[in-house]
Amino acid sequence: MPVWFEAGIPQSWAWTFLAPYISSCPENTTRLAWQNFPALHVANQANINRINPNNTADWERTDNRTSSPAITDIPTDESCVNLNVTGVGCGPAIARNRSEPLSFPGKQVRLLWDTPGAAVGPNNSYVTDTKAGAPQFVAWVNQLNLTYTPLTITGENEGYTYQPAGEVYAGGAGVVNQTTFIALTDSDPYLTPFNLSMINPHVAALGLFVAG
Repeated sequence: MPVWFEAGIPQSWAWTFLAPYISSCPENTTRLAWQNFPALHVANQANINRINPNNTADWERTDNRTSSPAITDIPTDESCVNLNVTGVGCGPAIARNRSEPLSFPGKQVRLLWDTPGAAVGPNNSYVTDTKAGAPQFVAWVNQLNLTYTPLTITGENEGYTYQPAGEVYAGGAGVVNQTTFIALTDSDPYLTPFNLSMINPHVAALGLFVAG
């Protein structure tokens, strides 16, 4: 595994990511009390199938909320799927070392987010909601780290930030590596993975960012 630890997230976050993909449940299923947050989308998510993943066009990814497969209908000379070349090939594997990373510290990450009130979950019986104020930060949750970066607003429900730097252990994987949970927040309270659920009142939207 290319990371030291696997991140733990609050139950409301897990339910938020799952709910849009559940169409129905058996009758008399107990209703869940967990909160559903609005969706946070990454416009320039890297395409893992490209030799140069950072050359991905905006919205080239088919689903920016989750780590679903990127589109594969890209020119053959730009695809790494069938290349058996160390540092370049990206065929099926548990993990790969790539010469060009999927993302990097300092990369501008362009974001769009939904407004509350979307129907999600079984039979669209749940509604997204947030108690947070206007978003000011992006919270990055990966491994044993919670890191904030400033959010720059560029329009209605859109803005950008920059991928943070830093390492978990010196010389090892960065604080943003593999699939990373990201959240828009109205403040930057100091929290750890052991009390991360306390961030919920400050969360305006939730998403995932593909790094590595």
